[in-house]
Amino acid sequence: MSELVKVSSKGLLTLPKSIREQLDINIGDYLGVTIETGKVILQKVEILPKKIDWENEDKAWKEYAAKRIAKE
Repeated sequence: MSELVKVSSKGLLTLPKSIREQLDINIGDYLGVTIETGKVILQKVEILPKKIDWENEDKAWKEYAAKRIAKE
Protein backbone atom coordinates (compact mmCIF):
# COMPACT_ATOMS: atom_id res chain seq x y z
CA MET A 1 0.00 0.00 0.00
CA SER A 2 1.34 3.44 -0.91
CA GLU A 3 -0.07 6.77 0.23
CA LEU A 4 1.04 10.35 -0.36
CA VAL A 5 1.49 12.61 2.69
CA LYS A 6 2.78 16.17 3.02
CA VAL A 7 5.35 17.24 5.61
CA SER A 8 4.37 20.44 7.45
CA SER A 9 6.66 23.41 8.10
CA LYS A 10 7.37 21.90 11.53
CA GLY A 11 8.31 18.50 10.08
CA LEU A 12 5.02 16.84 11.03
CA LEU A 13 3.07 14.42 8.89
CA THR A 14 -0.25 12.65 9.25
CA LEU A 15 -0.46 8.90 8.79
CA PRO A 16 -3.49 8.15 6.62
CA LYS A 17 -6.39 6.47 8.41
CA SER A 18 -6.20 3.40 6.17
CA ILE A 19 -2.58 2.79 7.23
CA ARG A 20 -3.30 3.43 10.93
CA GLU A 21 -6.17 0.95 10.80
CA GLN A 22 -4.16 -1.71 8.96
CA LEU A 23 -1.30 -1.47 11.48
CA ASP A 24 -3.54 -0.91 14.53
CA ILE A 25 -1.86 2.43 15.35
CA ASN A 26 -3.90 4.37 17.89
CA ILE A 27 -3.70 7.64 19.82
CA GLY A 28 -0.81 7.47 22.28
CA ASP A 29 1.06 4.68 20.45
CA TYR A 30 4.78 5.08 19.77
CA LEU A 31 6.59 4.56 16.48
CA GLY A 32 10.28 3.83 16.11
CA VAL A 33 11.89 5.73 13.23
CA THR A 34 14.91 4.40 11.34
CA ILE A 35 16.59 5.01 8.01
CA GLU A 36 17.42 2.09 5.71
CA THR A 37 18.97 2.64 2.29
CA GLY A 38 17.52 6.13 1.92
CA LYS A 39 14.07 5.13 3.19
CA VAL A 40 12.35 6.25 6.39
CA ILE A 41 10.97 3.22 8.23
CA LEU A 42 8.24 3.66 10.86
CA GLN A 43 7.56 0.71 13.14
CA LYS A 44 5.02 0.47 15.93
CA VAL A 45 6.72 -0.27 19.27
CA GLU A 46 5.27 -1.18 22.63
CA ILE A 47 6.60 0.73 25.62
CA LEU A 48 5.65 -0.37 29.12
CA PRO A 49 4.33 1.36 31.06
CA LYS A 50 2.34 2.63 28.11
CA LYS A 51 1.73 6.09 29.54
CA ILE A 52 4.99 7.99 29.95
CA ASP A 53 5.03 11.65 30.92
CA TRP A 54 7.68 13.05 28.57
CA GLU A 55 7.34 16.49 30.18
CA ASN A 56 8.41 15.06 33.53
CA GLU A 57 12.00 15.98 34.35
CA ASP A 58 12.63 12.50 35.70
CA LYS A 59 15.24 11.20 33.24
CA ALA A 60 14.72 7.61 34.35
CA TRP A 61 11.53 7.28 32.26
CA LYS A 62 13.22 8.66 29.17
CA GLU A 63 16.18 6.32 29.59
CA TYR A 64 13.84 3.37 30.16
CA ALA A 65 11.87 4.18 27.00
CA ALA A 66 15.04 4.63 24.94
CA LYS A 67 16.31 1.21 26.07
CA ARG A 68 12.98 -0.44 25.24
CA ILE A 69 12.98 1.08 21.74
CA ALA A 70 16.60 0.03 21.18
CA LYS A 71 15.77 -3.59 22.08
CA GLU A 72 12.98 -3.76 19.49
